[in-house]
Amino acid sequence: MNDTDYDRHGWHLSKGLLAPEDLSAIDTLILDKIREHLPQAKSIQDRAWVEFAIRKPEVITLVYDSIRDHPAILDLGRNPKITAVVKDFLDAPVLYRKVPLRIDVPFENKELAFWHQDDFYVQGNKKELTVWIPLQDTYAHTGALSVMTSSHKTGPIPHTYKVGKKSLPTGIFDQPISIVEMERGGALFFSSYLVHSSNLNISDQIRYSIQLRYSSSNAGSHSKLMKGTINV
Repeated sequence: MNDTDYDRHGWHLSKGLLAPEDLSAIDTLILDKIREHLPQAKSIQDRAWVEFAIRKPEVITLVYDSIRDHPAILDLGRNPKITAVVKDFLDAPVLYRKVPLRIDVPFENKELAFWHQDDFYVQGNKKELTVWIPLQDTYAHTGALSVMTSSHKTGPIPHTYKVGKKSLPTGIFDQPISIVEMERGGALFFSSYLVHSSNLNISDQIRYSIQLRYSSSNAGSHSKLMKGTINV
C-alpha cells in the first residue's frame, strides 16, 4: 500500500521494515527481566519461561512494569525506518511517551483487546496513528490483529457495550475484515479510527507486541491520558 491506499483503507503493512539489530535491544531487555524470575531462561520464548508465565500471571505484570518506560522502547519509536513511513501519513509527527508492550500468554483472554478504535482510549486528535510491531512471527493462531478495512472513514464510533473495564462498538460488523499475519521485522501502521481487534493466542508461544502511537503536532491538542510527546 502507498499513502493513497492508507487513506483509503486505514492501514498499511510494511513487511521486513526492521532488521534483527533494530529489535535486539528490546529482546535483551525483556530477557534480562525474565531472568530475574527464571534465571535459566535462554530466550524470550524459552519453553520453561512460557510455562512459568502461564502459571504465574503476576510475573508478567512485574516484567511489564519494569519495561514499559524503558528508553530502549522509546528509541524504537524514533527509529528512522519507522518514522520515515509515519511521515508519509502524518505531518510533523510526534511520538507519545507512553508505549504499551503487550505480553500475551497462550489461551489467556482476560486482557484480550477485542474490537475497538484506539481513538476511544487515547482521546487524542484526528491525525493519529498506531504502529503495531510483533517481536515474533505472528499468524492467526498466534494472535495476529484483525482489521476492518476502511472503517476509519466513519470517524469516532460510540463504544457503548461495556465488558468489565472495556468498551466496545456494536452494529458495525458488516464491513470487510482481514487478519493481518506478520513476520518478525514487519510493522503495521493504522489510523487511530480504524476498528481492529486482537485474536486469541492459541499457540505454544508468548505473543510480544509493541504499540507506538504518533500524532501530528499541528493537528490540535493531545490526549490527557498520555504523558507528553517526543519529536521524531
